[in-house]
Amino acid sequence: MSDIVIAGLGSAGYAALASIKRRNPKISITVIDSKESDLVHPCGLPYSLEGSVDPSDLSQDIGLARMGVTKIRGSLIALDAERRSIRVDSGGEERGVPYSLLLLSLGSVPVIPPLEGLHAILGNRAFTLHSIGDLEAIRKCRETSKRCVIVGAGAIGLETATALSRTLDDVRVLEMQGQVLPGVMDEEIARVVEEYIASMGINVELNARVTGISPHDGGISIATSAGAIRSDFSVISTGFAANIAALRDSGLRCNQNGIEVDRHLHTSAEGIYAAGDCISGWSVIDGAPLKAKLATSAYKQGTVAGMNAAGGSMEYRGSSGTFVTRISGLEVAGTGYTTEGAKRQGFRPQSGKIKSSILPEYFPDNRAITIKIIADSATGRILGAQAVGEGGAAERINLLSAAVEMGMTLEQLGRVEMAYCPAVSEVYDPVMRAADFAARRIKP
Repeated sequence: MSDIVIAGLGSAGYAALASIKRRNPKISITVIDSKESDLVHPCGLPYSLEGSVDPSDLSQDIGLARMGVTKIRGSLIALDAERRSIRVDSGGEERGVPYSLLLLSLGSVPVIPPLEGLHAILGNRAFTLHSIGDLEAIRKCRETSKRCVIVGAGAIGLETATALSRTLDDVRVLEMQGQVLPGVMDEEIARVVEEYIASMGINVELNARVTGISPHDGGISIATSAGAIRSDFSVISTGFAANIAALRDSGLRCNQNGIEVDRHLHTSAEGIYAAGDCISGWSVIDGAPLKAKLATSAYKQGTVAGMNAAGGSMEYRGSSGTFVTRISGLEVAGTGYTTEGAKRQGFRPQSGKIKSSILPEYFPDNRAITIKIIADSATGRILGAQAVGEGGAAERINLLSAAVEMGMTLEQLGRVEMAYCPAVSEVYDPVMRAADFAARRIKP
């Protein structure tokens, strides 16, 4: 019996494995994972679809055997916490795997909306984009298609739409909310993204509720609140949910967002830790539940859970929900709360939004960036930020993510000295402009 069993080898599982080995290389580890390769990089799937990444490069073997790690290729299907044992489906055969300590990093699964007729064509003319198999199926279907409808205008939906627009005549995005990137971008920032996507010839239909998908004349018919839409195939991109179905009868405490854990990432059962998309995370700002499923958060959680499983005592403070996506040539990034999100949490948000060049006006090949910083009007504490532009959005959001993480105020951010060179940046950086504007709008 291994000292520690890790169920799932994604970002969290890999980080946990590395963390355990760093703390105590002699601990014996068994990894349970269903993938043929050790690691797969799902965030690269849309970029492989557009042709920027070779699909074979998304799979990676890290030499588990050389590390002294035992791998069982299979999936966890049941947990008996009292007997410290899990059931694993390995190639259609079930087997029991005992453990001394268990680390659950089961990841997430695509949300499949309850649309009439969808399950009958899922994997045929309707797909998710979550695995190498999904990627291969979409690429094959694309070869004989001219039209595609993307259901959902989140980051992956928009990345997929722009990827497919390179080869298809008609790509359409249907979003039931009134903006793209709902929940992670404020409306006025989302409008910048919408205009950019429209300039690429992609039709985005907002407030479009899909009710069903059915086969039609060799393709599909998508029933919406505004009528039927004909297409050759569809990609369903309506978010992700914690992969916790196998834990339903385990007695482990879970909620709608995932496995409940404490700050040490210990679960409600003795000897079981959990990390990554399968847990119910929380905001670093105020501890409120956070639905975001991000590889960066998963990696940090895995590091903490692994260290603690190996005998350490690290704490996980929460996530700022920092993300970035590249939609063709546009960088879109955000961190912390949106304006509406901050209001829901009881804050009185005030913001500063600016549009500025990222280089001095005299410098060639300049580009514009839009930045919005959101702060609590009572304290000046930075609650969130968003940035969009053809360059520089990610690096500035990373700085603002640190401000959110550390609970910085606008005044404290204003004291930060940023590097300047006219070929790289402005002496009065757009971040500082947005922060100063927000500070002026907060009444003493």
